[in-house]
Amino acid sequence: MAFSTTGCNKDDDNKDDEDCIKEENFFEAQFDDETIEPRWITGGGVSAYTLYVNRNNEDKNDWEISLTSNNRISLNFSLINVDEPGNYTIDAASSNEIPPVPFMFSTTYIYIEKIIGDSTIYYFSREGSGNIEITEYNSEKGILIGTFSCDLYSSVNPQMIKPIAGTFNINLSTLNIDERPCWL
Repeated sequence: MAFSTTGCNKDDDNKDDEDCIKEENFFEAQFDDETIEPRWITGGGVSAYTLYVNRNNEDKNDWEISLTSNNRISLNFSLINVDEPGNYTIDAASSNEIPPVPFMFSTTYIYIEKIIGDSTIYYFSREGSGNIEITEYNSEKGILIGTFSCDLYSSVNPQMIKPIAGTFNINLSTLNIDERPCWL
């Protein structure tokens, strides 16, 4: 599975923001021939960038990242015991991790919620099917940068296996979900 991490101007029809480069506070994944990335939502007087990052109050090396995408897909990403750049094995996810369960910070996993018509299908990471490579990490500053890939299985048919791969760049000192990123 290949993916691109080059800078971009998401609105190719609107060239007003030629200097817009996706440098930080993004999360992108390729899954089932679709791009999953946070979106900008507005409505009812509220606007937000749908990239949500939480850290364990008891151990800042545990991260939970979630996002909603324009294509009716939500992604949830948990990474525990990060202490330095390197590779972290992705564990199995299950329906026990589906909200409204509060952040558990118990294992490293990925799961997707995909709405198709009136149905919701979940895809869960398979044990040992991939890893997360952290290329830059600073616990004090809240910086987490890396890539990931693994296989996900369907809640409807566990024999249906689909790959996912992506990249992320989080900087908590500059993440502001109330401010629209230039690339959206």
